[in-house]
Amino acid sequence: MNNTYCQFDKLEANLEGLRSRIPDLPLTEILLSRLLVNMGREMGTMFEQKIRPFGLAEADFRVLTTLFSQPDGVAHPSDLCARTSQSPANMSRISDALVSRDLITRVLSVHDRRRMVLRITEQGEELVRQLLPTMFAPLRGLFEEFTETEQRQLISQLKRLSAILAEPDKQDPAEQAL
Repeated sequence: MNNTYCQFDKLEANLEGLRSRIPDLPLTEILLSRLLVNMGREMGTMFEQKIRPFGLAEADFRVLTTLFSQPDGVAHPSDLCARTSQSPANMSRISDALVSRDLITRVLSVHDRRRMVLRITEQGEELVRQLLPTMFAPLRGLFEEFTETEQRQLISQLKRLSAILAEPDKQDPAEQAL
């Protein structure tokens, strides 16, 4: 039995103890939340181990692969913020780091001099082509026990949860009444 599974057994036992003292404790919801948070951390660590030897952080690689995915390898920083879940300040830091390594270029837009245009370079494309396939085997291994149908159902459920989480009015109903 792996360590993470044991951790959740202990968490569940602890929550059962709490529920004996607080009967309306949302045990299932807490367990689901903790599982999602923990899995996100573990998956991030798994990918960081593949990316770090190439001198990239996960956010840097996400920006680079997003540019690579564009038909012309070009995007505006604001578009990349939305596509990669990065703040404008972090996008500036990431852009600076990628420009300094000649993985992307940054120039003013010819259509709007107030906007920057980021473009992946040949060196950046080569890095993506070299690095991305190293992640395929661990990723496939992670989901190999799930059928294609189960994977699609999980995607659908997680998208639904993500949409609910993104709703700005997901406050405590008692607070909304104030």
